[in-house]
Amino acid sequence: MNLNLAVTYAEVPGFPAGSAVASYVAVVTGAAAGNTTPVVQTSPAASVPASFVFPLTVADTYTYSISGQDASGNTFGTPVTGSFAITAPATVSLNLPAAVVPSQS
Repeated sequence: MNLNLAVTYAEVPGFPAGSAVASYVAVVTGAAAGNTTPVVQTSPAASVPASFVFPLTVADTYTYSISGQDASGNTFGTPVTGSFAITAPATVSLNLPAAVVPSQS
């Protein structure tokens, strides 16, 4: 199971001259007991990531936060936040034997 966070960007005015985004940081945190350690992904600003993909192995409700930061790790503006539920599949597919072809050697 993966959580895919597709990101769009917007020009935001009003920051002091010389301000520059050095990186984009995405953080995902689960809510269930034992699944609350934040998972962090950082991407250099030069790559302007279209998405962040988090491989998640636990069905849970996750919160996410994405922000732009300067080289010192200071966040510009307010991070974009939200939540998303990853549900466990009701069924799975298994690769099982379907046929046998005997031969003599």
